Amino acid sequence: MSLALAGLVLAAAFVGLTVQGNAIARESAGYRSDIVADQAQHDVLAAQIANQKTPDYVRQKARDFGYIAPNESLIAVQRDGQASDTLARTVSEGPSRIARWLAFFFGAR
Repeated sequence: MSLALAGLVLAAAFVGLTVQGNAIARESAGYRSDIVADQAQHDVLAAQIANQKTPDYVRQKARDFGYIAPNESLIAVQRDGQASDTLARTVSEGPSRIARWLAFFFGAR
């Protein structure tokens, strides 16, 4: 009798462990499917961002907002410091501001 009772206790313990293992497996499968869905959404958003960085997309959006007409083009602005340094050098190498004002008012007519 004690042998049958010990077997019943062990069976109950293994059934509890099996139920917990199945619950964990279901939860793990749910998380894996969430990861796959999020990865697919990430890929879609990355493709959309890559498309929005193209010059054609920017040109089309500018046309949609009325910034350029169909036969016009966009002008790119240079953002590095070289252009502003050249401009500053050109302005500083010219005549002074006072000399320009004097030439404007009292210069040859």
